[in-house]
Amino acid sequence: MRVITLIAMLFVLFLGVAYGVYCATGEEPADMKGKVVGVCQAGPEDGINNTNSVLVEGIMVGSNQTVNVSVKISPETVIMEKEGNKRNNASFDSIKPGESVEMRFTGPFLQSYPPQTTASQILIVK
Repeated sequence: MRVITLIAMLFVLFLGVAYGVYCATGEEPADMKGKVVGVCQAGPEDGINNTNSVLVEGIMVGSNQTVNVSVKISPETVIMEKEGNKRNNASFDSIKPGESVEMRFTGPFLQSYPPQTTASQILIVK
């Protein structure tokens, strides 16, 4: 009886460690990986263009087709830079044409050309 209890406790301990490692190192996959084609900075007195945005050419998750997507950057969008395994906070000014990015989206896609959506997270890959 003690052996079964010991094995059960070790198994539960192993599951806890495995879950902790997954939570510490696992991350949600990006919705899109690609390169920044253009950056559009909002003008302070421009009534039409009041949101920062980037045009990204890349591949959406679950697809092998290259697409262009216009991505709005809201105040809630988290922007980070990744060098190796290290991540640092970044700003919209850090995004430059030609840089590799991984993006996660929030909200609907507008059916336009190019499609438009809003980013929840942008990871600039150095």
